[in-house]
Amino acid sequence: MKPMLESIQVAPDSSFKVEIYDHSTQCESSGWHVHPEYELVYIKNGSGCLHIGSKKKWYTEGTLVFLAGNMPHADFGNKDHADNIEVVIQFRKDFLEERIKLFPEFDKIKRLIEQTGKVLVFSSHCKAGLQPQFEAFEHQDNQTRLINLLSILGQLSQSKDYESMFDGITISNFKKEEIRRLEEIFEYVNGNFHLDISVPEISAQLGFTPNSFCRFFKKMTYRRFMDFVNEYRISKAVEYFNENNSGIAEVMYKSGFNDASYFSKQFKKYQGITPSGYLKSKYGSILG
Repeated sequence: MKPMLESIQVAPDSSFKVEIYDHSTQCESSGWHVHPEYELVYIKNGSGCLHIGSKKKWYTEGTLVFLAGNMPHADFGNKDHADNIEVVIQFRKDFLEERIKLFPEFDKIKRLIEQTGKVLVFSSHCKAGLQPQFEAFEHQDNQTRLINLLSILGQLSQSKDYESMFDGITISNFKKEEIRRLEEIFEYVNGNFHLDISVPEISAQLGFTPNSFCRFFKKMTYRRFMDFVNEYRISKAVEYFNENNSGIAEVMYKSGFNDASYFSKQFKKYQGITPSGYLKSKYGSILG
């Protein structure tokens, strides 16, 4: 699991960052992460979940989504098809405030970017129309990539074919100390998910009472702490199942559960299928 505050390194000779993943190189991070940069994500095909703030939205034929900065989210990609491509474009606020605003021709782009506090999910038709441009990034130099990005943003700014996922849930209004403490919580879960995690123990480590810790976590994430822990453990269970064809009992213990019934219930809650059903769909036989 990445730290809550992800550091996005934009090269000195570029205004933005482009990452391209295929079936074998797709980003594997799980759980929450956040960064101040705006993010435009194109996923060619396959199914997955947009998990942003307190909301989830499933897609079935790839997706195209534009997020504001400081928006807590999980990664969006999938490995359903060997020809899938995920293009992730990230740029800082000064790309908008110091560069685009200099050109009145880009006013619609500026307004589009300012709208992303609502998280824009574009239609499959819009995504398909931009497919050649997104897939061209892989073979372009920085100058051509900039021209391509501005062209894509220009077309998106003209489109009305999108859904506003929800009014933005950002952490930009929180204090630095609150953000630091939240990052510590995520790091603690990342390092101890396989152990018995108790609210009193983590509360004491961070200088909270149990009640104040629960209120703090709910305020920052809109979620109950143990719901987050269980979802993260299930995400790790899926990783273990995918890594080496592990059996159910082994994965259950490795991911922090010690009760088979509870593990199955939580797995179905977050994956929509039981562990045995997941293994059967993936490998064609039930392991355990």
